[in-house]
Amino acid sequence: MKLPSAEDFFSFEINDSEFMRIYRDIQSGNENAVNSYTKLCKILFLNDKTLSEYIHDVLIYSEQPLTEKYITTKDPLILSAVKYDIDRIKEICGLKASDIKKYLSETMGRDLSGLPEYESGEFPCTAEYFINNCAENGSGDFARYKAFVYLDSEKKLVPVKKPDPIRLSDLKRYETQRKQIVDNTLCFINNKPAGNVLLYGDRGTGKSSTIKALLNEYKTLRIVQLDKKQVSAIFDLYERLSVIPLHFIIFIDDLCFSEDDDGFFVLKQALEGSLSAKPDNVLIYATTNRRHIIKETAANRAENFVHKSDAVDDNMSLSERFGLFVTFTAPNKEQFVDIALKIARDRGINLDEEVFAAGVERFALKRGGRSPRIAKQYVDMLEGKLTLGMEL
Repeated sequence: MKLPSAEDFFSFEINDSEFMRIYRDIQSGNENAVNSYTKLCKILFLNDKTLSEYIHDVLIYSEQPLTEKYITTKDPLILSAVKYDIDRIKEICGLKASDIKKYLSETMGRDLSGLPEYESGEFPCTAEYFINNCAENGSGDFARYKAFVYLDSEKKLVPVKKPDPIRLSDLKRYETQRKQIVDNTLCFINNKPAGNVLLYGDRGTGKSSTIKALLNEYKTLRIVQLDKKQVSAIFDLYERLSVIPLHFIIFIDDLCFSEDDDGFFVLKQALEGSLSAKPDNVLIYATTNRRHIIKETAANRAENFVHKSDAVDDNMSLSERFGLFVTFTAPNKEQFVDIALKIARDRGINLDEEVFAAGVERFALKRGGRSPRIAKQYVDMLEGKLTLGMEL
């Protein structure tokens, strides 16, 4: 008997995957064939999957350049290539363990019927299924992960395997500010006009947390975090991300520049002013604690600084290029206590409100200020003590 061919695939970049290496060893009938077969069985047993389920996941999390190309072009020739790959995959998924053992026994000239057996399962997926899944979830690492950081040394995106699980519902007060950002993001992922966003305000007020929470709300959204020192990579990211059928936010936290910083001019061009158009599927969301994004030197502040107005103009020229400017200010005492109370109630902590308010205010005074971050830190401490039965 023969096994289905394992020639190169067109639309799915799976030729170097572990599965294809195992399958080629089995097909070749060489000295590694039996070890490769038992390795396949072990993988399926450990993952509690049938062969069809395992191959499905291999395809979903592989690179799919032609599928992505088809999504943007609707080229019928590309669709034919995707369908061709799926037909071949179905042949492989249809292999029973007994079929492979019979093939190996015949090829190697010895009885291998005693080898373990796996379940083949069903593979009902069509080319249209994978195209729709790729359009909604991306492919490769973009299908498996939602958050990425940029690695300078290799100029590549590295997935964040355990991103912050924070949700918008975890953030208290600042409803007006968050609504502006959420509305802008909804327009963006629905391919309607949307703007780059600058979140400005006091430390610990939830600027960064708001952006991170967006990632956990919207399925087609991905976030790439850039350090402010990596701003020069933006145009490289524009080029890479423009061909992927997902929506990306480039997130720059704690934005500020020193004088003559090249990143300042790159960011200005990336927001507006470059001959290269920004991709429709990419926006920039940045946070800053500074009223002046360009750090002032002693010379800037001197009364006789001739170009002081130029420094102000530079700050304005950058902030004005963000389509949406949202301000987060530190809460007053009443707002601060309310934020802490709401966080505590979400966790099932129901202390007397006066006792709670006095405790969180003392905590804030020790920390030197009031903010949602400090409110959460107090509730974290309180929850730990209550769980262990400690004295408050």
